[in-house]
Amino acid sequence: SALPSTPPSSSPTAMPSRVPSVQPTSQPSESPSSTPTLQPSNSPTTTPSSQPSDVPSAIPSPVPSSMPSSFPSPSPSFEKCGISAEDRRNNFTISLQSVSDPIELVTPGTPQNQALEWLIEDDKLCVCPDEFLTCQLNVTVPRFVQRYVMAVFYFSTDGGNWDECNAPDDVCNTTQVDEANALCNVLGDGPDVFNFPIVQGTDAWLTPSDECLWGGNACRNETFCMDRIEFESNGLAGTLPFEVHDLIDLRYLIVEEGETTGPIPSEYGTFRTLHILDLNFNKLTGTVPVEVWTIPLMFQLDLNDNLLTGTIATEIGTVRFLQFVQLEINQFTGTIPTEMGSNTFLRVAEFFGANLTGSMPQELCNLRNDTNGAIFRLTADCDIGDPFFVQCDVPECCTDCPF
Repeated sequence: SALPSTPPSSSPTAMPSRVPSVQPTSQPSESPSSTPTLQPSNSPTTTPSSQPSDVPSAIPSPVPSSMPSSFPSPSPSFEKCGISAEDRRNNFTISLQSVSDPIELVTPGTPQNQALEWLIEDDKLCVCPDEFLTCQLNVTVPRFVQRYVMAVFYFSTDGGNWDECNAPDDVCNTTQVDEANALCNVLGDGPDVFNFPIVQGTDAWLTPSDECLWGGNACRNETFCMDRIEFESNGLAGTLPFEVHDLIDLRYLIVEEGETTGPIPSEYGTFRTLHILDLNFNKLTGTVPVEVWTIPLMFQLDLNDNLLTGTIATEIGTVRFLQFVQLEINQFTGTIPTEMGSNTFLRVAEFFGANLTGSMPQELCNLRNDTNGAIFRLTADCDIGDPFFVQCDVPECCTDCPF
């Protein structure tokens, strides 16, 4: 009916409620705001959405973001080698313990440790542990060993104070590298009786080029194994490192006219292909190791103008192809070995000013080029009155008595 009945009807009244809400609430607010409240409701929705929203929440989820954290991981990857930097360091350090003394290798300030740290931390060529060189007779050696040995040579012989080819102060600075390269003009280009093809350059040492291209060096073209180290009057000092003997294909070791001190390492006697050992006009001391007197394929032994002592080993007679011997101006004792008569290829033998005594062996006199041999220069302290006198008639045997 149009008028409401006294009891409530079963159907809703025609008159609406005073202020109907859009959505019924249990407790309507007295004055609803036009904007939502800053605080979320105390009760979550009854059913969460099946998919997360595309917009991230104000508080990040516990899943890490794609961006790196502010702290690097403890073992960063060494990308070129496919291993961590820590694994690369461990590999080099352990392997090089068989090349250098393990204590010197890890002792700060030694040439060995300087070379190791440069190889690992500063060398931008970034040699990997699994890179190898195949030298003569198919001997395979890790490439980093050759590079390390050359760095040891640099630090041992006072690299940084050479006349030319010093490493830049910052080997990672390309401008400094270019400037250092421009100041290097030393070429390892001495004569080679076999004329083997070589690769060489005039780059400064420790720069990011192959060590074959550092000034004064040369490598075999087909193997890139070190063939020659050649310096003459370039201000080298310090000492000769024994690690050089790990350059198994080295044929020429020439370090002349410098300030190099200390002994000649006995390990140099293990060179299987060395043709020339030229260390004259330095300040080398001690005895010449017997191993050095017997390098099997040596053509030239040039040790003059040093402070060497001891005797000339009789084993020198076993060096079949020896052609050139300069031992003058040293502090040897004893006599000239008769066994040198077996060096039938000799062309020059200099003994003056070496504190030797006795007589020139007739076996050497017989090798003069005016008889049946090839010697065209044979000298000794053969002037009567010399404080150290070697009996040697001129011109029948000796060609000259310089002192």
